[in-house]
Amino acid sequence: MIFIPILLIVAPILTGLVIYLFKSQRVNKLVFVTQAVLSVAAIAYFFVHFEGSGFSAPVIELGGWRREIAISLRVDALAMAFIFLTLFVWWAVLIYLFDARKTDYNLLFYLTFLQGVFFGIIQTNDLFNMFVFVELTTIIVTILIAYNKTGKSFRAGLYYLLLNTSGVLLFLIGIIFLYNTFGTINIDVIQDGVGGLQDERAVRFAFTLMMAGISVKAALFPVFTWLPKAHGAAKSPISALLSGLIVKGGVYLFIRITTMFEDASFHIDSFFFVIGVVTAFVGIIFAISQRDLKQMLAYSTVSQVGLIIIGLSSSNALVFTGGVYHIFNHALFKALLFLSAGVIIKVYQTKNVDQLHGVFKALPVMSIFMIIGMLAITGAPMLNGFISKSAIFYGFDTVQYWVLFVSNILTATLFVKMATMFFGKKPVSYPMRKWPENISLGMLAIGCLLLGIFYRPILEGLFGVNMTHINPFNLRAVLDYGITLALAFGVYYVFIRKDYAPVRALRKFTLVFQHANFLFIVYIVILTVVFTLL
Repeated sequence: MIFIPILLIVAPILTGLVIYLFKSQRVNKLVFVTQAVLSVAAIAYFFVHFEGSGFSAPVIELGGWRREIAISLRVDALAMAFIFLTLFVWWAVLIYLFDARKTDYNLLFYLTFLQGVFFGIIQTNDLFNMFVFVELTTIIVTILIAYNKTGKSFRAGLYYLLLNTSGVLLFLIGIIFLYNTFGTINIDVIQDGVGGLQDERAVRFAFTLMMAGISVKAALFPVFTWLPKAHGAAKSPISALLSGLIVKGGVYLFIRITTMFEDASFHIDSFFFVIGVVTAFVGIIFAISQRDLKQMLAYSTVSQVGLIIIGLSSSNALVFTGGVYHIFNHALFKALLFLSAGVIIKVYQTKNVDQLHGVFKALPVMSIFMIIGMLAITGAPMLNGFISKSAIFYGFDTVQYWVLFVSNILTATLFVKMATMFFGKKPVSYPMRKWPENISLGMLAIGCLLLGIFYRPILEGLFGVNMTHINPFNLRAVLDYGITLALAFGVYYVFIRKDYAPVRALRKFTLVFQHANFLFIVYIVILTVVFTLL
């Protein structure tokens, strides 16, 4: 059992290399064998190390070296949950695209290799290997964004690469400062010693640089500009991975690094609450202004990441748990929405929502699954989004609660606008629906339902948090959601439907790379002032 964490990293990488070397359609099916083996191994590892009080696995230190210098892997409850999430989303994406891409060994190579690297990010317990895995992820994702080999995809890939590489470089410089201070890159050792050195300027500056880099990976305001461009150029399955998991890798780093510096008492809650709120509102306002289906979903991801950061920055255990749970919930329903968008775009040959009509009549099964995703992201009772949003919302005071409530009304407004495509006459002709696509979408839709119903054993079992006070099965929850939808319909019909000049101006607004760099520099200066100089 001790080698299962290593297997999770190595097996997908080796599978990708075998697929690339043999270039055979039969060998390509090895991706599903590997996924099955990894799934069984992860489940076995979970049950072996699950006790009555929760999940607890020992830290693996390779080579027999002392922990200060050893390469170590750490699978705690959060990492284990991320492992299951990664496997589930990768299953959905591979099933979705395999029938159309079963001869595309290049794409399968990059996807399986990326999975192994992502498992590395989740499990590593030393900062340098974390940097290596993050940089590898950046390179592979760049290739996947540019995979269409068009001018637009190459520009989006280069934009992503330059901005994210800059962020990763800052992360590395922060690691150098920590190594110079502590003489180690082991996360546990640094966490044990950081409390006594919290006033050291080098430690504070290291935190500043690392958080600047993580903010780029997590697509926080104002360094989120790469994300809409990447989604607009990438294939829909790649967008599902980007939004569902890769961006969450940045959020995962946020949790790990802030936890490592927890004893330093840098008081991140106020600053990142503001960043989260601004990210949430900027993302959803831009999303509502769009007509491109994928751009709407992309900016929505920015907004939802803002909500997650609001939860994770809180010292309230309930709010923090809500932020963590929303990571997993958003991964499921946003992957579901992007994959559904891929089906629609393939059938209608357009991304313009104004030109999409009769989608429910044309694609009824897909439409049902997509509607489940829409309901989940807007916080409908008995779906997963309701649980995490309730945990975040109800843990705050009155003013903060109403700020978040307004952001959720705007989220619902976006999907009211998007839902107009389900109505009207269906197209004259459309391709036959493929069963792999519906299986993939069905898996994700069922996941949204299960995480909305069985949230208590999941959260109480993994994280030991009491969730009895959140009840999705009561009348008040239904009434609150009804009010949210009613207000969203009102906002859409009064302000959005007629596409007024401010909405058009927002849609046409774009940041060139030079402006994105300027905003990045301003953000670094602000972080430096808040966490290093004050």
